Amino acid sequence: MGQFCVSTCSVMPAVTFGEDGAVEPQSWEPDDEDDYEAANAELKRRFAVWADHKGLEVERDGPEGLLHYKWAYVDRHLTRWRRRDLYEIYLELYPAKVMAEADELDEILAETKTFITFLAETELLDEESESPEMLCDFLDEIAPEFREHMADSSRYSFGKRLWTEAASEGVSPGDPAAVEAFMARFNSRPRAERDAILGQGLMPAGRRATSGRFTPPGTPSRSSGKRRKRRH
Repeated sequence: MGQFCVSTCSVMPAVTFGEDGAVEPQSWEPDDEDDYEAANAELKRRFAVWADHKGLEVERDGPEGLLHYKWAYVDRHLTRWRRRDLYEIYLELYPAKVMAEADELDEILAETKTFITFLAETELLDEESESPEMLCDFLDEIAPEFREHMADSSRYSFGKRLWTEAASEGVSPGDPAAVEAFMARFNSRPRAERDAILGQGLMPAGRRATSGRFTPPGTPSRSSGKRRKRRH
């Protein structure tokens, strides 16, 4: 979809393997990054199979942002969904961290409704969840506010503010040389100009007392030659 993210539970093993070699998670509430990646991949695999059986066209990695923010920022449970989870993800986290075109926003929420329907129809929706009808209705209710929040730059993290500025100059996060050149230009600007772009009070306090140079959160060191980070 072109989205760009400028971003303890059960102790049982997260996955086992069935007779056909398919991954069978024993918990949808993974403890660590490795278990999360395995459970995440299996949920997306099952989602794709379900969509194929339904004759639906969905992107294989469609739920990636939804699942990432649920695990990393909300409560780590990938199949337990409540309205407050959707509120936090789409009205707080997405506006702060995710770059998406305005014409993609309705599709993002529609995809989430499809994913919730998948969980319900495959009996994966945790019993402590609110009903799929309630969740889907809530997504419809927050759609106007979601669009407003995504367009409100006062809600952007300083990482998103920086990448928005880069995008305005035609810089692609997937082009290391272009990102390197942009960062050099950005760091050469007067401090007041950099602060105006990043937002008042968003620059870490320690940066003001030192060189004033800025590297976006999650960016590898310059020697690595890599610049794109989907999660921050």
